[in-house]
Amino acid sequence: MKMALDGIRIIDFTQMMLGPWATQFLGDMGADVIKVERPKVGEWERGLRAMGELLGGDSPFFLAMNRNKRSITVNLKDERGQHIIRELVRNADVVVENYRPGVMDRLGLGYEDLKQFNPSIIYAAGSGWGPDGPYVKRPGQDLLIQAMSGMVAQNGSAQTPPVPTAGSFMDAGTALVLAFSIMVALFHRERTGEGQRVDASLFNTAIAMQCQEICAYMNLDKRWQRSETGIGAPWLSAPFGIYETQNGFMAISMNPLDVLGELIGVPLDEYASEDAAYEHRDVVQPLVQERVRQHTTEHWLELFATRDLWCAKVQDYEDLLTDTQVAHNELIQTIEHPRAGRIKVIGIPVKLSETPGSIRLVPPLVGEHTDAVLTEAGFSAQQIETFHAEGVV
Repeated sequence: MKMALDGIRIIDFTQMMLGPWATQFLGDMGADVIKVERPKVGEWERGLRAMGELLGGDSPFFLAMNRNKRSITVNLKDERGQHIIRELVRNADVVVENYRPGVMDRLGLGYEDLKQFNPSIIYAAGSGWGPDGPYVKRPGQDLLIQAMSGMVAQNGSAQTPPVPTAGSFMDAGTALVLAFSIMVALFHRERTGEGQRVDASLFNTAIAMQCQEICAYMNLDKRWQRSETGIGAPWLSAPFGIYETQNGFMAISMNPLDVLGELIGVPLDEYASEDAAYEHRDVVQPLVQERVRQHTTEHWLELFATRDLWCAKVQDYEDLLTDTQVAHNELIQTIEHPRAGRIKVIGIPVKLSETPGSIRLVPPLVGEHTDAVLTEAGFSAQQIETFHAEGVV
């Protein structure tokens, strides 16, 4: 079956989540992604342990976002290694990297260098703060970006320190932005033949993801504070938040307080107006919490459904992996890894009716495809043997 990105070749210099998840999306849709790694050790995240453990010698984080790629190892500090990259770029469509700004330029492999070999190349760079500016030399990492973007300051109650999100959501969000931007650039090139540079940053994405909240802050005089009782967002009224039930936790979202009060048996009519619901949110939350704790999550979900209230069970991963919607959406897939054996991964999260994505290649071993890719690029068997012997690849 023909895939949407058949014939698109991507030279991938990415690491951690920002870059690799972006290029995996493109690989899932049919692009030939050639992952360039360090000789012998590979990408940095291969060694990032989860709870102190690796899976088949690699990090499970690496295995989660590097399928549908071929791995080659190249010493980028060797002039011959740089020559190899230039030869690969001649017949490529996209170069993606998320080193610190300036690293590729110092190697002679930046956009201005590579477009001399391929004027229509799309050069996509991901970074922490952007390609330049006062923060350009700072480390760009998810938690640091959450902190600097104002996101952490909004989470938690007034009784606790600000709380970061546990997942790498700035990395993930920026990976999606980067993949989208690459597709926009490819679309433009399809129309005009012109290549270009694409820049996406964690900082810009983190701020853009808060567009509605920051817009409200910039344009309203009123200022919010985190609530005493832990309302889920400091700018929202009760009952928005997480509540303990008799057998777990549930989320109660934005709902009319008069209807909620009627169902739980607590009169909340006096707080039903928007102003009152916000002003007295720390009064309402304990009233709701006390009552909700008296019955199971399932009891409340069934009851609230009779009036179409917005609510959900708080699921842990054990719950999630047996969720019927997860199964229906085919979100869990099993692949056969040469060292880790049968492992489960997240499937392709989007569906295309005519050109669906597919998992064709499992996450590669370090340098697994070096010889094949170099042969395709026109290097002879003798040259490849010499490259190996002298540490170029």
